[in-house]
Amino acid sequence: MRTIGFGIIGCGAIAPLHAESLQRIRGAKLVAAADLSEANVKRIASEYGAIPYTDYRVLLARDDIQAVSLCVPSGMRAEIAEVCAAAGKHILAEKPLEVSSKRIDRIIRATDKAGVLLGCIFQSRFAEGPRLVRRAVEEGRFGKLVLGDAYIKWYRSPDYYRRDAWRGTRKLDGGGALMNQGIHQIDLLLWFMGPVSRVRAQKACIAHRGLEVEDIATAMLEFENGAFGVIEGSTAIWPGHAARVEVHGSEGSAVIEDGKLVMWGFQKKKPWDRKAGKLLEQESELGSGAGDPMSNLRADGHLRQIKDFVRAIRTGTPPLIDGREGRQAVHLIEMIYRAATTGRAVRV
Repeated sequence: MRTIGFGIIGCGAIAPLHAESLQRIRGAKLVAAADLSEANVKRIASEYGAIPYTDYRVLLARDDIQAVSLCVPSGMRAEIAEVCAAAGKHILAEKPLEVSSKRIDRIIRATDKAGVLLGCIFQSRFAEGPRLVRRAVEEGRFGKLVLGDAYIKWYRSPDYYRRDAWRGTRKLDGGGALMNQGIHQIDLLLWFMGPVSRVRAQKACIAHRGLEVEDIATAMLEFENGAFGVIEGSTAIWPGHAARVEVHGSEGSAVIEDGKLVMWGFQKKKPWDRKAGKLLEQESELGSGAGDPMSNLRADGHLRQIKDFVRAIRTGTPPLIDGREGRQAVHLIEMIYRAATTGRAVRV
């Protein structure tokens, strides 16, 4: 079995989850890493046995690298991804794929033209609880979908934004409580409930000084299937609470907290409800980003998604979450921002 060589571009806080996952995947290998900060790239290189570069273009010239994990700040990915695609490298990018759907479209065009795969990290979809909820949706167990909600009531300290100057900026972060933090739960909500047709919203920055983006936002949704929904997101709620996604229908309900199934009830029972019962007793596979965003996160979700991306490279088939899937949550968040700015309902 041919080993798939990976490079990591961007060696900030999230890069170790990619590096650790690659160490645990049979048939994949972290070959090199690149970052403008020599200290950052040396830390990753020394811990995970990679070759360090401060110029990602040198990394891309290596023949033993077939794919890259793109972990640079969100608003820098389009230009770098275009270079990666032109070099013939498959791209697995962190969330959000970029800060706007227009910039995501640039990446999609570049990867389509080059014939390389594009994936977007949404590791929550790979946890067992969310996958069970998705199965229940597909089998119609909820009956008529009535209400779908996402609640992200987190805390980010002033030091969190001071540590990295790009955080909290429109250009590189693209948004705050929704675009950076809440996007995982928003992606799950869309995965469960389907597309949104109309949105009303409000947003503000009320507890953090100097940010260009929101630290609180609320939105009312109308889904294409007729269901209603609510999104509440904040990074100003101390000490931070579990992120929650709820799905309610005329014949059943399910609730996910931090990727863990915490509620499961349906009018009609099925044998695989026993699996749901076991999941209700287990801890979260993903950890929590409620307070300190990195201290409690686990690599299991990244491991499963990167393993799927390796499978896609080997078989030449799309990954489970490709670029077009990754675009959906960003587009909805853009529409929420537009509705909040204009004070009017926006059609999605």
